[in-house]
Amino acid sequence: MTIENKYTDLSNEINQDSEFVRKFALQTPLIHLPWLSTSGRQVWAKLECNQITNSFKIRGAYNAIRKISPDAPIFTASAGNHGLAVAYVAQRLKRRCTVYVPSNASELKTRRIIALGADVRPAGKDLFEATTFARAQAVSRNGSFISPFSNIDVIKGQGSLAIELLSQSGIQFENIIIPLGGGGLLAGMSSVLRARHNVTNILAAHPKIFNRNLACAGPGALNKAAFPTIADGLAVQHGPEDFALCESIWPSVENMLEVEEKDIERAIVALLHNEGVLAEGAGAIGLAALMADRDEKKISGSTLVIVTGGNISVSALVKCVATHEANSMDAAKLGHQSIKPIGELPQRACAPVGTATHKPVETNSNPTFWEEAFLRLVKRIQKFIQDIDRHYEFLQLENLSTDVESISYTKERAIAILESANSATLRTENQRSLRSNYRVLIQEYSFLRNCLAWCSASNDQSETAMFFDPQENTDTALNYDRYGSMLLRETEANLLVSLGFETTTCDLLMTSSGQAAYTVIESFLLKNVLKAGSHVSISPYIYFEALEQLERLSHIEIGRSDSWSVASLAQMISESRSAAIFIDPMANLGSMNSVDFQQLAQLIKAQDNSDKWLVIDGTMVSGGINVFEIFSERTHPEILYYESGSKYLQFGLDLQMAGVVVSSKKHSAALTTHRRNTGSVMYQTAVSKFPEYGRAAFLGRMGVLTRNAETLVTRLSDSQYLKERIEIAYPGNWQSLGWKHGGGVVSVSMKSMGLNNRACLEGFIAILIQRCRVKHVAITKGVSFGFAVTRVSAAAAMADNMPPFLRFSVGEELPENMKLLAETIVLSLYDFLKKFDN
Repeated sequence: MTIENKYTDLSNEINQDSEFVRKFALQTPLIHLPWLSTSGRQVWAKLECNQITNSFKIRGAYNAIRKISPDAPIFTASAGNHGLAVAYVAQRLKRRCTVYVPSNASELKTRRIIALGADVRPAGKDLFEATTFARAQAVSRNGSFISPFSNIDVIKGQGSLAIELLSQSGIQFENIIIPLGGGGLLAGMSSVLRARHNVTNILAAHPKIFNRNLACAGPGALNKAAFPTIADGLAVQHGPEDFALCESIWPSVENMLEVEEKDIERAIVALLHNEGVLAEGAGAIGLAALMADRDEKKISGSTLVIVTGGNISVSALVKCVATHEANSMDAAKLGHQSIKPIGELPQRACAPVGTATHKPVETNSNPTFWEEAFLRLVKRIQKFIQDIDRHYEFLQLENLSTDVESISYTKERAIAILESANSATLRTENQRSLRSNYRVLIQEYSFLRNCLAWCSASNDQSETAMFFDPQENTDTALNYDRYGSMLLRETEANLLVSLGFETTTCDLLMTSSGQAAYTVIESFLLKNVLKAGSHVSISPYIYFEALEQLERLSHIEIGRSDSWSVASLAQMISESRSAAIFIDPMANLGSMNSVDFQQLAQLIKAQDNSDKWLVIDGTMVSGGINVFEIFSERTHPEILYYESGSKYLQFGLDLQMAGVVVSSKKHSAALTTHRRNTGSVMYQTAVSKFPEYGRAAFLGRMGVLTRNAETLVTRLSDSQYLKERIEIAYPGNWQSLGWKHGGGVVSVSMKSMGLNNRACLEGFIAILIQRCRVKHVAITKGVSFGFAVTRVSAAAAMADNMPPFLRFSVGEELPENMKLLAETIVLSLYDFLKKFDN
């Protein structure tokens, strides 16, 4: 099919759909702009900024949604205007819609989307990442994804603007300037104009700061990530699925106009001053191209500009208004002084800067969890190298001073680490060596990643730069590291999925330690729940540091259950006056008491406990239980969940302290504030050392630890001699409890209570380590758990009247090595206990 036939077919379909669109959307004004016109160029503007939701996007949103089955949930991604339009149409048509917004989305537009009743969820740092996530969610939930630009019905809806324009005006425009973001508006309008053999030159306006060199690079140019711009509505990056759209629109465009930021800012002010019309950067970019082309070298004749949108924040507008303009003619257009005669003015030019590319690493089709961690680290380093290039490119584009030596050194070291990482994954089959290499390389990466980062990044500047990621360089964000870096938000989103929580209902906050996570929760409870005289109930044991904090609160009363039975705990929840209840799925004790949360949830659902809070420390069962899914009835208490993330969540690397808080989305904003004000956030220097992995890899590792723990428990239980002399604790019923794993901790207590003291237990450990040396079996001595090599300690229980016990934190040993270690532990216990047989 020829391009002309494609235009004709699509134009006919647009014409049919426009009959529906015009009954929903407004017919917007077409006005003459005498202040921008000259003897050789007359200028008109089509004010889609006066459209419903202040943007042309309502046309495509309505046309797409009206064709979707009424039962299908609607998903989309948007940096602002498209999301506003979808939310508005969904509200009018009483449809469910979810809008995924990137972290760099306009605050104004995001607030308005929320106000329209849409389910707004943050996803990714830019529109490209948010779109990728929204597509996947639509597929997994049997919904309909509406692309902001490449959905064919969206394109047809946007094309209705051309139908309206041609019926509205008798003028034969020689040029039409259309903003180019994703290309949906350009595709729709150009199809109508070309099919009707209109002789109009179609010009596409695009921010120069993106440095895409559209005229030379061709359709693939839009695959490059966008830099921050005042025209944020055009900050669109195409994926592979969008290439066909580019191929179809590129032939229709006569010229690509790449417009500088300062010119867009001036155009916003000029339109407001001369017409009383407020346009956002993406809407004013066509006017900016004309203002920059003073002597009509690029554009002459009758010209129409599509002013696509008018949603701009006060802070962005103030920045535009404050722009100094030395040229008297332009100053007059901006309202800075009286109008002067038009004179010739010099041109401005800026040379483009290229970016380096790097060959992707080959991946194993069936990696182990350490191989996956390595592959993810390789990708992080690759992205960091690309980010260095983007950083340098942005400095050049903004004419900021550049420490080339520092940037070059950082990039060279990053490339060296990348080569080491690639080499390690290719040459290393030994998992222990792979793990050791990973531990070193991720710390090297972390050091480099933070060399160029700022804990309080600047967000605007002249001459000098104090930021690394160009996305930090905005005029709205508060860039204190204590408020949470962009790197932190990306890691939190990944970890939420990796721990098995539902992204649609829960949010995860990372903290500097497990106790910091508790501190955030305590601060939240003190502000919102625990008033003077409030009651708090706890299970027979909660972690000692949390208990110490609770006991410091002199204005509350604490009651403790004397039983671990589910019936007793259910009674404590339902019959007490407690505002908050602390119960953990497994106690960090020698007895390792576990609670069947499924049964507990069933027992308490008959009575309304929705005004109470259930606080859960899931450290011992990390990522193995989704408490929000279990306690999901209307009558259930509100849930606050936290973990220490220092061992299990770091794959035993023990690189730094860490903690997480998980809550329902409705409480996450308040908890974020408490994290900020208590200084409990995980700073980006620590975030960059945190390993990245998926849900399958995490459960794979926990499955290995569980298997090895059960191997040790089985071998200890096989000995009749030992069964008569020791108590073994391990949650062997973890599957019936609904957990995804049993963890890697096995505790042993001596039935002869006199032997449960530190001196005796340390004596046993000395015997064990000596025997392991002789047998060449790996083991280490030390507290805590979750490491890659089995660790043993004489754990001193902090609860009242509870003696120390032996804790084995099993590691990732291969099955045959774990059997040898278990046998060595059994023989060492024989040697130890026989000393006390009489």
